[in-house]
Amino acid sequence: MKRFIRLLLLAQGIAARILSNEPVTAGSLAELDAAIRSLGPGAMVLVSDGTYETKRPIRIEGKRGTAEAPIVLRAEHRGGATIGGAAGFVIRDCEHLVLEGFVFTNDADQQAVQLVNCRHVRVTRNTFRLSERAKPRHWEHWVTVDGARSGHNRVDHNLFERKVNRGSPLFIRGDDEALVCSQHDRVDHNHFRDVVFANGENGHETIRTGGNDLGASGRSSFTIIEENLLERCSGEDEIMSLKSSNNIVRNNTLLNCRGAICLRLGNRSVVSGNFIIATDGEPGRGGVKLYGFEHRVFNNYFLGLTGRRHEAPLALVPGTLDTPSTGNIGKKYDDMTSVAPTRGWIAFNTWVDCAPLQFGFKKEKERPCIPNGCVFVNNLVVRTRPQSSPLVNLEAARNLRAHDNLGCVCGPAPTDAWAGWFRFDDPRLRRVGDGLSLWRLTDSSSAIDAAVEIFPAVAEDVFGHARTGRRDIGAEEFDKVAVTRGPLTSSNVGPDAP
Repeated sequence: MKRFIRLLLLAQGIAARILSNEPVTAGSLAELDAAIRSLGPGAMVLVSDGTYETKRPIRIEGKRGTAEAPIVLRAEHRGGATIGGAAGFVIRDCEHLVLEGFVFTNDADQQAVQLVNCRHVRVTRNTFRLSERAKPRHWEHWVTVDGARSGHNRVDHNLFERKVNRGSPLFIRGDDEALVCSQHDRVDHNHFRDVVFANGENGHETIRTGGNDLGASGRSSFTIIEENLLERCSGEDEIMSLKSSNNIVRNNTLLNCRGAICLRLGNRSVVSGNFIIATDGEPGRGGVKLYGFEHRVFNNYFLGLTGRRHEAPLALVPGTLDTPSTGNIGKKYDDMTSVAPTRGWIAFNTWVDCAPLQFGFKKEKERPCIPNGCVFVNNLVVRTRPQSSPLVNLEAARNLRAHDNLGCVCGPAPTDAWAGWFRFDDPRLRRVGDGLSLWRLTDSSSAIDAAVEIFPAVAEDVFGHARTGRRDIGAEEFDKVAVTRGPLTSSNVGPDAP
């Protein structure tokens, strides 16, 4: 009885401070629960430094701030409040709420943060370093966005590190049974590192959108994934797995990651302005893999990639179907369900010292539908040193429109069937910058003013320069003005970045 009275008085005191718009400090799980019950527009709860060992999820339900007066739940000092124990936060049916500055080390059996039917909720400047069991009970996703009414959420400036077990650090989902994606979510300025190679086991993607039935049925999520740094994210051959339509993946940096950005199920997504770089020479370093209709891949810079076939620097792979949406959902769906890349648009990209680009596979009984009607134009594919492998592996593709690309093989021009796609010439690149030392155009490069006009027009290059006049071939538009973008480093992303 005395404990009940103390908790009641505590809750009444916290509620009074919240109603007067005073920040409330919570130094225990009991105080945090009391503060959560009283949340309203403009409320701020500061969680004191320390470790909070949960026995069950911390639930926040039905709390609604406004755009002008969001609800803020923040570690009093960034990184000072650790959520350990059995679980993290479950935030359900909330709007305009911010979760900021925590360290999550809880048992990965339950999510660190689960958003369910939330809108305009922001998960920012946290560190996710969950405790994974040697023998997990099930797939272990760390942060998820679920529910048919979810949308316009933001996951930004977080650190996700050391993922071993099956499951994704971040999964933007929705409701697979209702066939409704979470929509218009943004994933930006996060640092993902050390997703450990799983030796071929499926389900170790670093970032996922949508789901099997959502993607196969053509549902759109309009997710934006931008300005993230992924280092050594090598769980499987899909680093990012997009199983929904109308997504944008732009201006990210992938460094020494095994696998590829995979547009696995869905249509009309954009992959642009990304730096995908390997410096370690390890196998399986890939670029972009396409399935589905009318994707656009442009302004990307690929360096030193070693992957073959599904993990190739560019992979257009066959599918089981040739329609933009399928009836293979629910019990009909299986791991082979896929749509051949159709009317994909691949332009103004640069590949330097990479393994062969893969256009189709030899026709397969299991996946009879081959890439169809794709465009490959104004790309720069360069070897700065002799290699025995070709620039391109051309197997089974139809109606491919490949022309006006620039190639360099450091030797005699090839005579393969694909050689006519290229004009072969030395593009006169030079290595620029510290650290990653990218190969850049010089003022005497044969790529300058050599692109053909195509639609849709590309307004800027991978470095943020405007493309004016006659465009240059490849990801870079030569300009002596300082770049506004480049490969991201740890100073650009994560909890302490600007």
